[in-house]
Amino acid sequence: MILSMVSTNLRISPTNPARGVTDTETDSTKMSGSDASLSTFKQYLLIGTAYAYPDEDEPSNGRILVISCSNSNGSDNATHTAKDTNPGGMHSRFVRRVTEMQVHGGVYSMCAFYGGTILATINSKTQLCMLVESASSSDIPELKFVGTGHHGHILSTIVRCMGGHGRSLLDTDDINMSKTPGTKGKSHAQGEKEMIAVVGDLMRSISVIKYYPKHQVLEEVARDYNANWTTAVDMLTDNIYLGAEHWNNLFVVKRNPDAKSEEVRCRLDTVGEFHLGEMCNKFMGGSLVMPSSSGAGSTGESSSVLKNSSGGGQSSSSSPRTRRAVVTVGSQTLYATVDGTLGSIIGLDSSTAAFFSTLERAMARTVRPVGDLSHKEFRAFEADRRAHPSRGFVDGDLVESFLDLDRAIMEAVVSEMNHDGGWEIEEQILPGRSDSVPGIDDDGDMMTSGRSLSVDDVLAMVEEMSMLH
Repeated sequence: MILSMVSTNLRISPTNPARGVTDTETDSTKMSGSDASLSTFKQYLLIGTAYAYPDEDEPSNGRILVISCSNSNGSDNATHTAKDTNPGGMHSRFVRRVTEMQVHGGVYSMCAFYGGTILATINSKTQLCMLVESASSSDIPELKFVGTGHHGHILSTIVRCMGGHGRSLLDTDDINMSKTPGTKGKSHAQGEKEMIAVVGDLMRSISVIKYYPKHQVLEEVARDYNANWTTAVDMLTDNIYLGAEHWNNLFVVKRNPDAKSEEVRCRLDTVGEFHLGEMCNKFMGGSLVMPSSSGAGSTGESSSVLKNSSGGGQSSSSSPRTRRAVVTVGSQTLYATVDGTLGSIIGLDSSTAAFFSTLERAMARTVRPVGDLSHKEFRAFEADRRAHPSRGFVDGDLVESFLDLDRAIMEAVVSEMNHDGGWEIEEQILPGRSDSVPGIDDDGDMMTSGRSLSVDDVLAMVEEMSMLH
């Protein structure tokens, strides 16, 4: 029975796997040039399986299969050329099993890790694996465990690393930080890269595990103490993680690695909660549309929600049609549900999030919903013995329905947004913090710019957002 599958680049290590990833890095750093480093990696398909017996509640045995694709001349993973096709036009390629490893349990999930290795969750354990040269005279590599795995979950169903979002795992400079002179005693915030991954447990939510190359061990460094029955997990950034649970909810937790208190560093704080309405069972980084060449959808651009197209960055309410919508996004994640729904979760900067949050509130107050069902109650996070209002999320289906409204209702929604006043907040930098936060005046109210929106302004922003997915 197949439980998991992943395609990734692995490196065959000529050394003893007991010495782990640091030896892989040592060999890699002896090569000169990126081509030499890339040549040591090959792409494989890994399949995790389990033997299903009717008298077992939990699989006791399974396998990890390593599959490669070769062309007619015997080279692995080569690109298609004219020599690889027969007269009938079919590509002359074949799939072969490179090696396999027997494990004591079902391989529920695998993901690419640093230095051409993989992480695998086997029942309640999380193990680091790597390909090594065979001890026999044959040239067939073997898949081996590296160091000590992590044991501490009820059932580890999901493991994810940031490598799944396009970060190059072939660059092993991050792995050798523990061996670099002068890095001892430095925190990761001072330049040392942490080798971390997140594990989704069946009953115990999300935890963060860290690999220590010096000791060849995986250890848990933080966890979410809420009892979420996790169905999907993904890493949005190194410290922000997205999860889904079986009550049809989404949640976002944040790690605080630089906190002074050990208690705070070991706890994942919940920063977002949202009722999706369907059980999500898969997250994947990416988008369903091609990247736009315009300013929309890029990261690191101006945080202003509306910019004057003639320059200067100041918007005049007397000429709304000259404004250009700027939507600055961060992470882009696709999700799939058991009902067959595909959707997108897009990270927004503070100004864009404030704009669409205000639009969401204005539409909930102005537009009468079908059946008079409360939008706030529907999107509230509800689980066993827990109920919280939605926070940290904006309902994209609701705000994009603005495009289908009549002009008179649009004007009523925009009027409500201007009355709300939170659509464009003045940002300020607090002492000791590098992130921007909404400004608060002496009376405790949001600091706004005093400008007003028009219907064309809101239409431009919503249309710009709708083109990102």
